[in-house]
Amino acid sequence: MTRTERLPGPRRAGALRRFAQARDGAIAIIFALALLPLLLAAGAAIDLGRAYMVKSRLGYAIDAAALAVGAATTTDEDELEAIMLAFFDANYPAQELGVPATPVMVINDSEVTIYATADVSTTLMSIAQVETLTVSAETLVIRETKGLEVALVLDNTGSMGTTKMNDLKNAAQIFLDILYGNEAENELLKVSVVPFAGTVNVGTSFRFLKTTFNNGDWSPDNWAGCVMARSGARDRNDAGPVDSTTRWDGYLKPSDRNNNWPPVRSYKGPNLDCPVELLPLTTTKSTVSNKITQMDSAGITHINVGLVWGWRVLSPGEPFTQGVPYDNEEYNKAIVLMTDGENTFSSSSYGAYGYLSEGRLGTTRSSTAENTLDSRTTEVCDAIKAEGILIYTITFQVSSNTSRNLMRGCATDTSKYFDSPNAATLTQTFRAIGKELSNLRIGG
Repeated sequence: MTRTERLPGPRRAGALRRFAQARDGAIAIIFALALLPLLLAAGAAIDLGRAYMVKSRLGYAIDAAALAVGAATTTDEDELEAIMLAFFDANYPAQELGVPATPVMVINDSEVTIYATADVSTTLMSIAQVETLTVSAETLVIRETKGLEVALVLDNTGSMGTTKMNDLKNAAQIFLDILYGNEAENELLKVSVVPFAGTVNVGTSFRFLKTTFNNGDWSPDNWAGCVMARSGARDRNDAGPVDSTTRWDGYLKPSDRNNNWPPVRSYKGPNLDCPVELLPLTTTKSTVSNKITQMDSAGITHINVGLVWGWRVLSPGEPFTQGVPYDNEEYNKAIVLMTDGENTFSSSSYGAYGYLSEGRLGTTRSSTAENTLDSRTTEVCDAIKAEGILIYTITFQVSSNTSRNLMRGCATDTSKYFDSPNAATLTQTFRAIGKELSNLRIGG
């Protein structure tokens, strides 16, 4: 008979504890072995993310350098090398993540290629003895410069306020920096600024006012330069005046209960809500920059009025004649139209069509008048595009689908419409448009 022996109670408990301890040790070893690849995977994700960020910065820096070289008028390779390094260093500061090597530039006839690499130190991937990751970027531009005429048609209405206006000014200055590069002036690059609200300021030296104009009507002030819209289809085309009946009336906001003057005060008077004077096409960067700095916000929104004057400054005919003929194949023409809202026309507002109660748009109803302004905006957009002028449109902090759809339809194509919900995207938008126009000018 076989007998099964059993350990006493205390001895059984000790044996079980020793078995459990031995089992815990095995699990710990297994966990440690599994943890290493998990750490490496997490480290790879972090380090690859850092490398992607460096690659993006590197690409932007060589893009800026290539565009500057492509836009330069010099053919001296040492000077082009200096331009390339200056723009690369400015856009990829030494303190940024990643250690870049000196970018390499290759010029082959009209083609400029710039290539650069950067080493990124790893974090957790160093456990696997991967100490650095190397990223690279390359860009190509064509140095075949064509002429470019650009009209910046910019919303200066009261809804822009101070903050949005400053955001617009900063973004527009970046746009200029991209277009002009390191040049203060370029004979093949002409830029205009057309600030708009309910009217546009053409300047007090404007020669095409109706013969009934009398500056004494503005007394004790003087006419500031804003004009009314012409009647009929003439407020939707670039045709110059052919006689006294097709000229413009000076903008004079009446003295009434909404605008009681004299005395003329900063918030009352015949020129109330008249924006700063537009700038015709010029080749000088500082002149454009100064005009952008002068902009201020006041008044209602008549997008079509701003847009048609943007067209007129690009037009080769009167009232402005700085633009080249539409069929000049050596030049491209473009309008960049930015607004922060919808066309507006309330009973108390005054603009290029006077007061709503005057019925100059064929109605005294606000909603009908605003629909008419939208229709006229579309009509002007279509006429501009028919002349071969590119239109880029931007909505800034706009919540209205009506406005977004209007601007999307106005653009040359949907890729040239940009919705900017905040200041950062507005800057990115102006940067993207500036780069696209630079490529158009350099590459034809």
